[in-house]
Amino acid sequence: MDLKAKELFDEFSTPHPTSQDPILTLPHFVNILAPFQSDVPKQSTSLLYLIADHDQKGYINEADWIKFITTLTSIDGEFKVLYKFLSSSQTLSSRISYDKCIDSLNKLNTSIDSNYQQKTVKLNWAYFQRFFEPHGTIEYDDFITLINYLPVTKLIGNFEILAGKKGVISDDQMVHLLESNLAHKLSSRLKGNLANIIDFFPNTSKYTLANVLFIFNALDKVDLINEVIANTPPTTKDKDDIVINKVDLYNHLNDHLLKSSNFKPVSITELNLLFHLINKSDDNIPRKELISFLNPNFQNNLAPMYAIFDHPNSRHPSKYKFGDDTDNFSLYPIFDSLYSFFLGSIAGCIGATVVYPIDLVKTRMQAQKHKALYNNSLDCFRKIIRAEGLKGLYSGLGAQLVGVAPEKAIKLTVNDLVRKIGSDPVSGKITMTWEVAAGMSAGACQVVFTNPLEIVKIRLQMQGGSKVVNPGEIPHKRLNASQIIRQLGLKGLYKGATACLLRDVPFSAIYFPTYANLKKYLFGFDPSKNHRLSSWQLLVSGALAGAPAAFFTTPADVIKTRLQVETKSHDIKYRGIIHAGSVIMKEEGFGAFFKGSIARVFRSSPQFGFTLASYELLQNMFPLNPPITKESNFKAISGYPGIYNLTNDQVYNSQGKNERIMYLNKSELLGEGPVSTTASKLNDTLVKLPAEYIYKSQDAIKLLLDIDYKFCNFDSKAYESYIKK
Repeated sequence: MDLKAKELFDEFSTPHPTSQDPILTLPHFVNILAPFQSDVPKQSTSLLYLIADHDQKGYINEADWIKFITTLTSIDGEFKVLYKFLSSSQTLSSRISYDKCIDSLNKLNTSIDSNYQQKTVKLNWAYFQRFFEPHGTIEYDDFITLINYLPVTKLIGNFEILAGKKGVISDDQMVHLLESNLAHKLSSRLKGNLANIIDFFPNTSKYTLANVLFIFNALDKVDLINEVIANTPPTTKDKDDIVINKVDLYNHLNDHLLKSSNFKPVSITELNLLFHLINKSDDNIPRKELISFLNPNFQNNLAPMYAIFDHPNSRHPSKYKFGDDTDNFSLYPIFDSLYSFFLGSIAGCIGATVVYPIDLVKTRMQAQKHKALYNNSLDCFRKIIRAEGLKGLYSGLGAQLVGVAPEKAIKLTVNDLVRKIGSDPVSGKITMTWEVAAGMSAGACQVVFTNPLEIVKIRLQMQGGSKVVNPGEIPHKRLNASQIIRQLGLKGLYKGATACLLRDVPFSAIYFPTYANLKKYLFGFDPSKNHRLSSWQLLVSGALAGAPAAFFTTPADVIKTRLQVETKSHDIKYRGIIHAGSVIMKEEGFGAFFKGSIARVFRSSPQFGFTLASYELLQNMFPLNPPITKESNFKAISGYPGIYNLTNDQVYNSQGKNERIMYLNKSELLGEGPVSTTASKLNDTLVKLPAEYIYKSQDAIKLLLDIDYKFCNFDSKAYESYIKK
C-alpha cells in the first residue's frame, strides 16, 4: 500500500452523507492532484476522478483512491489508467474495440455538451479507426502506439479533410488546426501567439501539408529545447539569469555531444519560427523568458515550486537555516582546515624522512668554519657513517618530525588559502602576483614552527659533529630534544627567527609559483578541467621547483644556521644577521654563503617533491566533499524545466523512492487562501504531497486531450451527467 496516498486520504476524507464511511469528494480530489494553476485547466482533473470511480457510484472510497494512485504512479501509469477506463476493465489483458472506445469518448462529449452529435467524419478523430484494423480491436501495447502517434496522424488527417482536393488550407484553417491539435501541449504565452504564425509566411495565404508538418515538427521539439536551456546555469553565482542568443542556441543544440546522444537536429528555420512566435525582434532573449514560452508548466513551476524542498514551513533538512538567504550552520570550514592540516602533516613527515640524511650533511657543512672537519659533502657523509653509523644519519629525526608536521601543514594550507582568494572564481586562473603573494604568505606563517624546529634539530645534528676528544678531556654531554628546549627557553627557541624569515619567505615565493607553472607548462595541468597528474609528474614538478628555491636562499640558510648553532667558548659569537654576514664574508669569502648549497638542493628538491606529491595524492585518495550550500550548488542546477533550486543530489537521490515531496499548508491546497490569525496558522496542517502524483496526473490528462481537446471542458457537472447515463 502507498502510505503517502493513505495519509492524504485520511487527511482530506469526509463522511459519506448516508453511510458515514470516509470518502474523497471531487473538489478535494481536484485540489490534491492540481494544487497549482497551470495551462492545463484545473477542472479537467475531474476526468481522473471519473476514472478512479470505476464503478460510477458518485464518490471514491479509500480502496478506489489507493488503487488509482498505485496504478497512476506505476511504470507507464498514465497509459494504464486511460486504457482501463476506455476498455471498462480493471486489467490490461483484455482487448479494447473501436466501437467501445468511440462510445466511451462520445459519452464524455455528451456529458460536457448535451447537444453534442458525432459527425459522420469527425475532424478530431481522423485516422483513429486505422489503428484498430483489421480486426476492430487492439491490445494494451497497440493502444500505447495509438496514443503516441495520434497527434501527428490527427494533424495529417485533419489537414486532408480541410484541404480536400485543393491540397491547401487557408489562414483561419491553419490557426484552427494548430489550436485544436496542439493547444494543450503549448504554454499559454506561446498559444496566445499562434495566430501570428501566418506572418511567418508573408508571401502566401495558402498552406500545404509540408507547411503544417514543418510547424508541428518545430513545436514538437519545444520540450527538448526547453530541457537543454533549463540545464544551462548562469555563468556566475552573482547573476540571476543569462541571455541566450539564437545563433548560439542553434550551435549548442547541434553540438556533437547532443548529436551523440541521438538528440533531434534543430534547424535554424525552426528556431526562426519559435523566435517569431515569441515576438522577438532581435536574436537575444533571457533564459527564463524563453522558458516561459517553451514550458507549459512554467507558471506552475516558477512561482509555487518553492514548495519542493523550499517551503517556509517545510521540515526538509535543507530548511533549517538562520535567515532567508543563508545556508545551514556548518562546521565544514573547520573540518576543511583540519583536513588540509592533517594531510599536510603526513605529507611533510614523508618528505622529511626521505631526505633527512642529506639535511644532516647540509647542516654539518654549513656549521663548520673553513674545513675544520669535512672537505666536502661526500666526505662528511662518509665520516658520519664511520663515526656514528647509519643511526647517526637520522640523529634528531624525531624532533624534525614533530616540528615538520605543523610546519608543512600550515605552509601548504596557507598557500592553498591565498591561491583560492586570488583565483578567478569561474576559470580558476591566477596571476603571477597572487602566486608569489600566496608563496610569501605561506613562508612567513611557517616560521612560527620552523624556527624552534630548526634550532633544536641543528643542535641535535651537531652533537655528533664535534672534534675527536683528546685523552684526558671530558667529552661534550649529549642532550636530547627536551633538554635542549629547556636549555634554550621560549626566547632562545626563536633565536635567528629573522634570518629564518629571510630564508623561508623567498623560498616559498620562488617554490610555489614555479611548482604550479611547471605542472601547467610541462605537463599541461589545467585545474578548471578537473585534470589530474600522475604521481611521477607531481614528483618531478615538486623536485624541479625545489632546486632554484633551495639554491638562491642558501645564503640566508647559512646565516640562520650559524646563529642557531650552539657557540663553543673559542668560537665567534654572532650578534645578528648583519654581523654574521659581514664576519663570514670577511673571514671565509663570498663562497661561504653557498656552503652546503648542493646538499641543500639535493635535500630540498626531493623533499618538496615527495611532500607535494604525497599531499596531492592524499587529497585524491581521501577527498573531503563540501556540504550542499547555495554557493556550492550554483553549478549543480538540475535540468528540470522551470525548476532552478533542486540540486542533482536532490533530484537523483530521491528517484525511485517517491520522496520528491511538496510541502503545502492545507489551507493553500484547498484554495482557502492564507490564514490570518496566529491560532489558525498553528492549526494549519502541513501536507506532504508527492510531486509524482501531480505530474503523472497532468500527463494522463494530456493524453486524453490528445484524443479530443474539448475534454478540457470536463468538470464536476459533466462528471455528474456521465455517471447518470
